[in-house]
Amino acid sequence: MRYERYEDLIGKKLLDSIVSDKGVVLVPADTILTESHVEKLENFGIDIADISAGLQEDETGAETPDERTADAAGTQAAETESGPSEGRAVEAGKPAAPPPRIASAHPEAGELAKLADAKMREIEKLVLDTGKIPIEEVERSVLPAIREATQKRNIYKLFAELKAEGDFRFKHSIGVAFVASMLGRWLRLDENETARLTMGASLCDIGSVKLPSALVHKTTELQPHEYEILKQHTVIGYDLLKQSGVDERVALVALQHHEREDGSGYPARLKGPDIHPFAKIVALADVYLAMTSDRPQRPAMPFYQVIKELHGDIVRNRFDSAVGMTFLHRLMAAQVGSDIVLTDDRRGQIVLINANYPTSPLVSLGGEFLDLSKTNDVKIKEIVG
Repeated sequence: MRYERYEDLIGKKLLDSIVSDKGVVLVPADTILTESHVEKLENFGIDIADISAGLQEDETGAETPDERTADAAGTQAAETESGPSEGRAVEAGKPAAPPPRIASAHPEAGELAKLADAKMREIEKLVLDTGKIPIEEVERSVLPAIREATQKRNIYKLFAELKAEGDFRFKHSIGVAFVASMLGRWLRLDENETARLTMGASLCDIGSVKLPSALVHKTTELQPHEYEILKQHTVIGYDLLKQSGVDERVALVALQHHEREDGSGYPARLKGPDIHPFAKIVALADVYLAMTSDRPQRPAMPFYQVIKELHGDIVRNRFDSAVGMTFLHRLMAAQVGSDIVLTDDRRGQIVLINANYPTSPLVSLGGEFLDLSKTNDVKIKEIVG
């Protein structure tokens, strides 16, 4: 039986043990999968198809809802004739526009990103021509691709697939939407909230289309006056979204995703209580993507350096602590079994992640264990595989 989402696996019986690529037994055979089991498998990037292959067959042989949907979609001739996306808002009195059909059953993230990227190019051109954002087109074409990519992959597998060629800004905005969508799910947002969050993330930089292209795409360091101009994309984006009749939450993401909890952000130097929760999520996703992506000015930062810098920013109250610690714990949980080098040059393996101190896990050093959360003398220098 084919399952489309990790949460569909809850309650199923596992016939074979699931082992990570590091040789760690993640879930033993004969286990009835709970939410925590499924969360662990998702963190480790275990493919849904691989898990499904080791499950006890449903004795009824009934199809899952996703199988019925996929079969129905497969009988339709035109690429755009599949049903409307789940949880999609539709204007009163207007029929739901169908999302584009995705050709393969399990398309690569790069394929999905290219689809969303192409649609974003069209959308930005329409914004330049009309001054309005075609919200229904975003819902019909962009959101389904993002949902498809994020439901079946963990964050590492997702971005390992996102190495396709393309304009950096578009790839970045789509990447931000990918991360924000995953983070929203980890924070237990409902389907409607996740859809609004994802839309806000995908359009967070839409105001940039009204700025000089040479400035937006500049590959050298910005001068102070240029940076001040670039900051205007937040207000411009908010105005464009409001004029397009979008949900206020979506517009606030564009306006506030560069604000910071401590009031050090822009454009209004808002502090935590005044920043919309969706903007807090997108702020973290935006910075994570910037750190882990190759930029014209610098290469992508090593993973553990990113983790340490984000943790420092959370401790210094630049990012929301609940959002930030959830994100870091999820990122680090997938590193159990990874080889590490400590600051004193000893080598070991990550054994267990401390929920309160995700950057300071329990590590194995040959015949002994070291809890890094209980010492200030030694820390992880790098994760090497």
